[in-house]
Amino acid sequence: MASSFWKGVVGIGLFALAHAAFSAAQHRSYMRLTEKENETLPIDIVLQTLFAFLITCYGIVHVAGDFKDMDATSELQNKTFDTVRNHPSFYIFNHRGRVLFSAPEVVNSSQSSPLVSNPSLKLRKLEPLRR
Repeated sequence: MASSFWKGVVGIGLFALAHAAFSAAQHRSYMRLTEKENETLPIDIVLQTLFAFLITCYGIVHVAGDFKDMDATSELQNKTFDTVRNHPSFYIFNHRGRVLFSAPEVVNSSQSSPLVSNPSLKLRKLEPLRR
């Protein structure tokens, strides 16, 4: 858990960024009133923005906690080859294979139509999947 000091640093950094944005908007409206078009932001607003951004990023790094290694072997060394690509969330047992590969229904030859010569070639009606 991050200490309250680093959370305070992030809060101060965000407050300073908001203040720099407000100062930039106020400077822009002042430039419109005085009809000066091509002036850049004053250096104090630029420096405040950069300093607040760096402070906020530094605080966020400490609040986020320890980073994981980018090396894949550190995470995969405890797994066997069989469980590396195993994703149980993709297991689906309610699919059309149950209907397609089930045993064919027995059809009485006296009730079959004369157009169908072989009862095994008769198409079965697919049952709707019930959930």
